[in-house]
Amino acid sequence: MTRRRRDLVAGALGGYVASRTMDVATRWFYRRHSEATKIREEELAPGGTLVQLGKKLGGATGRDLDDEAAGRVGLAVHRSFGVTYGVLAAALTRRGMRPLAAGLCVGAGAFLVVDEGTALPLLTAYPLESHARGVVGHATLGLVTGVLLELLDVG
Repeated sequence: MTRRRRDLVAGALGGYVASRTMDVATRWFYRRHSEATKIREEELAPGGTLVQLGKKLGGATGRDLDDEAAGRVGLAVHRSFGVTYGVLAAALTRRGMRPLAAGLCVGAGAFLVVDEGTALPLLTAYPLESHARGVVGHATLGLVTGVLLELLDVG
């Protein structure tokens, strides 16, 4: 396997692990939310954002997914994004950026594009705690990705 391919595979694996770690951090942070925030989030995205994503994707293909199936689709997309973020961070590292900086840049970009960018119509409808959870989650994703790239000697 070439060094380039090895680095990109390491980035993909690192992104997957970082995505799983992000979920732990965001669940921990969510448990500390006020009850009012949890109620408001459920009003805006019944079943959670991954379920809503799965339902939208199912609808785009002409399928009406139940919550369980929609949640699986949403989670698959979420994991795919995590892998992609790891590959992007590895590519930045190969281009000379330090691994930790690459991971944090990709995590910040993911927060801005995915969390905030896709929710622009509802940006002010979500409580501040919800936005903060996105920051915590994507900072965790970036940090873990960067540390793993450093440990795996990517670049």
